[in-house]
Amino acid sequence: MPVLPAGELVYLLPEIVLAATAMILLLADAFAGGRDEATTAAGAAPGAAAAGPAAEGRRDWIGYLAVLGVVVAMILIRRDVTQPGPILGGMVASDGYAAFFKAVFLIATALVALMSIDYVAQRGIAAGEYFSLLLLATTGALFMAGAANLLTFYLGLELLSLSSYALAGLMRTDPRSQEASLKYFLNGALSSGVLLFGISLLYGATGTFDLVELARQVGQALQGGEPAGPLPAPVLALGVAFLLAGLAFKAGAVPFHLWLPDAYQGAPTPITAYLAVASEGAAFAAILRVFYGGLGGAQATWQEAFIILAVLTMTVGNVTALRQTDVKRLMAYSSIAQAGYILAAVGAATELSRPAVLYYVMAYTFMNVGAFAVITALQVQGEGREVRDFAGLARREPLLAALLVVFLVSLVGLPPTAGFMAKFSVFRALVSAGNFWLPVVVALNSVISVGYYYNLVRYMYVVPADKEPVPSTPVAVPAPVWTVLVVCAFFTLVLGLWPDAFVRWAEVSLMAMGGAGF
Repeated sequence: MPVLPAGELVYLLPEIVLAATAMILLLADAFAGGRDEATTAAGAAPGAAAAGPAAEGRRDWIGYLAVLGVVVAMILIRRDVTQPGPILGGMVASDGYAAFFKAVFLIATALVALMSIDYVAQRGIAAGEYFSLLLLATTGALFMAGAANLLTFYLGLELLSLSSYALAGLMRTDPRSQEASLKYFLNGALSSGVLLFGISLLYGATGTFDLVELARQVGQALQGGEPAGPLPAPVLALGVAFLLAGLAFKAGAVPFHLWLPDAYQGAPTPITAYLAVASEGAAFAAILRVFYGGLGGAQATWQEAFIILAVLTMTVGNVTALRQTDVKRLMAYSSIAQAGYILAAVGAATELSRPAVLYYVMAYTFMNVGAFAVITALQVQGEGREVRDFAGLARREPLLAALLVVFLVSLVGLPPTAGFMAKFSVFRALVSAGNFWLPVVVALNSVISVGYYYNLVRYMYVVPADKEPVPSTPVAVPAPVWTVLVVCAFFTLVLGLWPDAFVRWAEVSLMAMGGAGF
């Protein structure tokens, strides 16, 4: 059996640390006696806060240990990309692009783990299972970001997906959580089959899974030369179509989005945030790696498809969100719309497209996790399920309401927030491609989004007490959630006010990509 060189394994230390921490968490929870009886009782009433005894015997240390593992993995990311290139026999890419997305995914995971600590205890979710699955899902996302081979990409995708299916259904006494997990699994299994079929067609047409070799073969096949493999170019185009459909499902693009609102609504709220930022971000990391890299020569066959997907996704997401009264469904359609904006940058297919996507994913991580942290703070004490639950929040918790306004303003795309600079980068990419009508569509959709984001603000600040039952008790925001809120608010504003350093980081990450197919 061949032995993997230790020098190359250094680049996989973040994945190794995450996987090892996940196993340690499972064992630690098992030897500590499994689920607490008190928190199990709390989980018997879905959506309700736990009673006083539920706080006894809580295992918050499992959540903090998970955060520690993520921080260690983040420290171990190799940023020295002076000699980037494929490692482990060409299966994994060690480049700045992978390092960028690994950092973003690990930051998102740390924030989600922090905001999960009290939520897990109150809902009676087994902490060991929850946090170990969260770390395993992130391990899959890291492999997707660093995949230099279609097989590595698919294995990472399946690890992320299978862990996400289980995470969505961990509230075992809540029928909506079970429904979310089942719908997510059935639709995800179908999309994985479609994606794998596309990979098989690409292999049949080119004879390779390697992205660098795939780029060479695709360029040769589409330039009218000799057939690149045993199958002709039409089969290659069909493989591209199936691959695009499979990844569009993972990104939540219309018309492959029907699973997403139900899955987001039924999943534990911190997991909904995780799916919206890390899982969706991993899909875009793979899209750039595969389509701009391995399939860059076939740009004519997929560019218009991405533009059509972008228009459909942002429009359907925003228009449908206007009718939502459930907060998590509203945020689900908001996530769909945000995916549409990123798809627009992908469809521009210029040198400005890739840094625009990277910057948007990073900015969206902070503003979306921040918004979900506010929702989580309310749901920990049995509120925050419906939009009307936010009535009077500005009077009860002025700081909490103000922070939510910051995140919502950023999601709309108004200055001086990260969302504004993210949309501006999309506009730049589109204009540089000579596309002047799609920026107008993006702007109009941003205007539409004001309607449902402002509705939350209206309930917090404007709706009078005699129109809605407004609780008078203050919101007991746990310390870990406050930490998440402060971090997200800080970076949401810093990314908007001083974006140059972060944009430069994205550009340098892309320039350092050597043998990754770019």
